[in-house]
Amino acid sequence: QGVFMLKQAMGGGKTHNLLVLGLLARHPEFRDQVVGSFYRPDPALGPVKVVAFNGRETDYPYGIWGALAEQMGKRDVFKDHYQPLKAPGRKAWENLFANETVLILLDELPPYFQNARAIPIGDSNLAEVTATALSNLLIAIGRPACQRVALVMTDLASSYEKGREQIADVLRDFERETHRSAMAIEPVRLNSDEIYHILQKRIFETLPDEDEIGLVAQGYADALRKARQMDITNESPEEFAAAVMASYPFHPGIRDLYARFRENPGFQQTRGLIRLMRIVTARLWESGRAKGKYLIAAHDLDLNDAETRTEVSQINNSLENAIAHDIASEGQAVAEKIDAELGNNDATDTAKLLLMASLANVPNAILGLAIPELIAYLAEPGRDMARLKGDVLEKLAMLAWYLHSDRDGRLFFRNVQNLNAKLETLVRAFVREQAVKELQERLEDMFAPKRRWCYQRVQVLPAIDEIELEQDRVTLVISEPAAGHSGLKPELRAFYEDATWKNRIGILTGTRNTYDQLLEVGKRLRAIDQIVQELHEDRVSESDPQMIQAHELADRIRQTFHSAVRETFTTLWYPMAPGLMNADFFMEFQGNHYDGEEQIIDLLEKKRKFTTDISGDNFRKKVERRLFTQQVMPWSEIKRRAAMMPGWQWHKPEALDALKEECIRKDIWREEPGGYVNKGPFPQPATSVSIREVSRDDDTGEVKLRVTPIHGDIIYWDVGKDVSTASARLEGNELTTRELRLSFLCVDSSGVHKTGEPVIWENRITLKYKIYQRGEDKIMKLQAAPPATIHYTTDGSNPKLAGALYEDDFVIPRGTQIVLAYAERDGIESEVLRIPIDWKKDESVRVDPHLPARLERPIKLGSTKETYEWLASVQKYGGQLNGVVITIGADGRVMEWVQLSIAEEKSIAPQQLEEVLKVLRGIQSEGEIQLEASAIQFPTGQDLLDWVAEVEETLQPEEVRQ
Repeated sequence: QGVFMLKQAMGGGKTHNLLVLGLLARHPEFRDQVVGSFYRPDPALGPVKVVAFNGRETDYPYGIWGALAEQMGKRDVFKDHYQPLKAPGRKAWENLFANETVLILLDELPPYFQNARAIPIGDSNLAEVTATALSNLLIAIGRPACQRVALVMTDLASSYEKGREQIADVLRDFERETHRSAMAIEPVRLNSDEIYHILQKRIFETLPDEDEIGLVAQGYADALRKARQMDITNESPEEFAAAVMASYPFHPGIRDLYARFRENPGFQQTRGLIRLMRIVTARLWESGRAKGKYLIAAHDLDLNDAETRTEVSQINNSLENAIAHDIASEGQAVAEKIDAELGNNDATDTAKLLLMASLANVPNAILGLAIPELIAYLAEPGRDMARLKGDVLEKLAMLAWYLHSDRDGRLFFRNVQNLNAKLETLVRAFVREQAVKELQERLEDMFAPKRRWCYQRVQVLPAIDEIELEQDRVTLVISEPAAGHSGLKPELRAFYEDATWKNRIGILTGTRNTYDQLLEVGKRLRAIDQIVQELHEDRVSESDPQMIQAHELADRIRQTFHSAVRETFTTLWYPMAPGLMNADFFMEFQGNHYDGEEQIIDLLEKKRKFTTDISGDNFRKKVERRLFTQQVMPWSEIKRRAAMMPGWQWHKPEALDALKEECIRKDIWREEPGGYVNKGPFPQPATSVSIREVSRDDDTGEVKLRVTPIHGDIIYWDVGKDVSTASARLEGNELTTRELRLSFLCVDSSGVHKTGEPVIWENRITLKYKIYQRGEDKIMKLQAAPPATIHYTTDGSNPKLAGALYEDDFVIPRGTQIVLAYAERDGIESEVLRIPIDWKKDESVRVDPHLPARLERPIKLGSTKETYEWLASVQKYGGQLNGVVITIGADGRVMEWVQLSIAEEKSIAPQQLEEVLKVLRGIQSEGEIQLEASAIQFPTGQDLLDWVAEVEETLQPEEVRQ
């Protein structure tokens, strides 16, 4: 008693199993012979009644229940369920099988259910009614009346989805109501080595012994071990060897690849694989390729064989274009062309393996292989795995039209063209002129003169009449290689012979046989850049597989381009004294970066055509020996010679001008009128002196001078202009003076330099002024340093023309806006001093001469001399001080000090302070006396005015209190 489900797609042996099971149930005499080796059936179990229904009988008029009842000989049991068709209930099924020993076989029900959905029954359809009947049958089988009833049904995995769903619903209802489930049985366990055993039995009569198979397994393990050492796969050699022992003579990878597409709709799983591998094996033997094979692998398909092609098409017919273009087409497919070039089968094996991994067409199927997986599948004795990854995969990825990759790096075929196909379409659309332009742009970038040391301009693939040479710039011409022979194009050589500026051209060229290939790669570069730009415009993410593939493809094409450039432009021609010379040019790339200028500099430096040694005497002597060959020459002629003489070395373009500036600065060369340069020798320069003003006191006119001899070692000096060797000799190099004019004479005691002319130094006259108050008058005081005659005006006129002679302080006429003054002595004049007069500031200062007056002005005196002089002036006019603070010794010159502070309200006369100072001096004898006061009180306002006039001060508003 029980319900069993055989689950497998078509071709998996389900029907055969049902037939065998039914025959053994009916005929006990065969049971022991068939299953006795692994199972002992109950001898008491006699013949079993077998009833069956095949879902292909979609037109049976009385439904599944009518067919089973008819085979039981009890058709009338369900007579009420035929017209119209309705599902028998659980009790009706129990009545049909009551007390019977019955095996029910239901085969291929999904197509029946799918067809029954289109047959209406009342408000429902036959599929729904049949599902109800089948659900009731399953529940009835679990009842006591049907305890000797077993049901076996089959499913079609991945086929007839709608029909399978209804069977699944029936089984779920059965499980919910009975708390039992149908036992699932897979006739052929496709995830085990059983599939290999079937293939071995069905295809081969005999196999080698285990020792021979072990040698094969070890050979594959060694190949995998080498691949692991190269870090291109992570497959375990030991595990793979064990798998070979079980799968021989088939490759262990067949099972996993087959598992990917076995669920494809319409594919007969076991039967289809047997048929496919039988064809593969037969073709290996018929073609003779079996002699060189150790295992039959998934990539041993002969896709140029019609039978094989048909078999693969039945698995998935959407990849026909991929096969024809990329994999197999009588030697014209991409992989076949790569193999023809490399002399092996690596590319076609790789492509066929990826095809087998791409055949699945069911939802969520795994497509393709990652490179480590691919390497593991292809590893075999004698195959160069490093070349497989380095050459084959790169070329296949660059040339195949239908090969794609996903985010995980798996490679797989699709029926959609990839970027390669789009690339080829664009390449075919480009004409030769576009390829030449692309090549020009690339080469211009590669050889762009960034430092501009050796050459300053590049012309790529120019016509002869487009080449322009200039006197001051070296032009690198990248020339199309000569047709038919190596060397320089004749017309380019003729151009050189006729050129004026023969030393202003370098030519990079090479061999013709790779030039056309270079143009072709140039087209590809232009095409892939356009593709990447379009992807960016479409806002495709950088992590998108298509964008990643585009960048990888661009990198590969760029590398191919660099290789083609390296092979094409192999010779650099440069001018030398005998004529054009050539040198082998080896382009070295750092990744995708190339600095052509740097490599040309390195090569020409080794050939001594270019030099960086452009400083010092060596370069100057070389210029003088070869270019500057006359005593005096136009500088333009020297530079012209450098541009015309092929034997002259190239150097930085500014080198000659920099040398000229340096030599003139050092007086090795001298500039002459008209653009000429004189290279000497020159007479020794005469002696002289350098005079520098170190410091100056503008109050006294005293100046400290530093006098340095030039081309001599003895300096004589005198006041005025008449210096001679009889004058005073300067000791040291510093001199302090208040004189207006000094003269100096330098002598070279060695006699090498003749004595030069005296050097005259003239002092400056500085003019200062002071405005102070005398009564209500403003008094002007002028002073010149050093002393000189002063003239001034108060009406704004020029004091040099109409100025009055200044003899003493003078009263500034009221209303004067500006006083102009200047000083002169012995022909040396000061600058005109402009003194603006501000009358508004003093209009508010009014002093009554009869009333006592208090001047509230902070007083600060910083020295002993200044203190006593000031106290004497105050005492003279009867003044007294307030807020006095006296400090002795706080000037920083001694360690000790004393201080006396007198209250603000306390007035003290100057003579009293002098007495106090005597006492304080007894306490602190060292240090300067410093005095501070906050105010001065005078007996009358007139005393204040007289004091102000004496000390030459000016009263300010709000300072006076009366």
